Amino acid sequence: MTDEVRPGEYDRWSDVPAGLVTQTRLADADPPRRPGGPVRAYVRDANWRGRKETFALYAVAESVPTAASGRQLAAAAQRRAVGRACEGCGAPCQLPLPEFEGRRVCGACRHRERLAQMQELLAVRRAELGVWARALLAGRLAVVWVELTEASPSGSGRARPPLAGRVQVVDETGRALDTVLVRLAGPRTPGAPAEAVPYGEGAERIARALQGRRRVVWGPLGTVTERLAALGHPVGLDRALAVPAGHGPLWPGDVASRYAQWRSELDPSTGRLRTPWPPGSADRFWYVLQQMAGPAAGEDGPDVGSGAAQHGG
Repeated sequence: MTDEVRPGEYDRWSDVPAGLVTQTRLADADPPRRPGGPVRAYVRDANWRGRKETFALYAVAESVPTAASGRQLAAAAQRRAVGRACEGCGAPCQLPLPEFEGRRVCGACRHRERLAQMQELLAVRRAELGVWARALLAGRLAVVWVELTEASPSGSGRARPPLAGRVQVVDETGRALDTVLVRLAGPRTPGAPAEAVPYGEGAERIARALQGRRRVVWGPLGTVTERLAALGHPVGLDRALAVPAGHGPLWPGDVASRYAQWRSELDPSTGRLRTPWPPGSADRFWYVLQQMAGPAAGEDGPDVGSGAAQHGG
């Protein structure tokens, strides 16, 4: 006796694999088919009226032909015209095609057009990011890279505060201002790097390196300063000098997201923006900003206060 397989569940049509379709879609196929096995999954999403509905899904691999003969199918095809021919590539598709921006196109053509549209938007975005990066590099800047030495979780799985934080800072020319590895855990907490400097020294060095400079930050600088404050050594940073993050109608504004937008590499299978590998240090982060700024890196740019980005600072 075999165990009955429980049907899967999906929250949206985009999550449903191509091999699962409704009974209606099977009937709309050319030539039509009907379910030949049990319901394999359910999807709950909007129907044609825009209302939530649960749809039963069947495996295409288990479907069987309907009782209609070839002559009956030919007569039916002459009586009613169904939009199956792709207006992009001309393929006579097996299922009726939905309209996409006024045309009936197959999934591959629709995907290709969406990729092209996204690439056009990214080209505009790259130009915007060039202006942003040039404006940053034109003034007194602190390019900050932050990494944490994490503590192992407690026996119950609860997260513990980080043991230490490494803060690297270079200026707008890529010149190193300081690299500080500061202890962030209490004196009785084991595991912190032996070379980590005490709280007070670390707080002073970080504040000195960032003094009077706009701060563009990659990494959890806020976690470092919060821990130092909790340990009795607050870092006095002018909030007005922080380059703020933002999220517009389309583009996230943190520096990691801006870097991905500038790279503009789309996954060809999903059309989603790929996440590039992080630079890895403050001077390499500065190098990335130089690349984003382009050949006009010395020219004046607009004020970056309203549209610039910070990650974790």
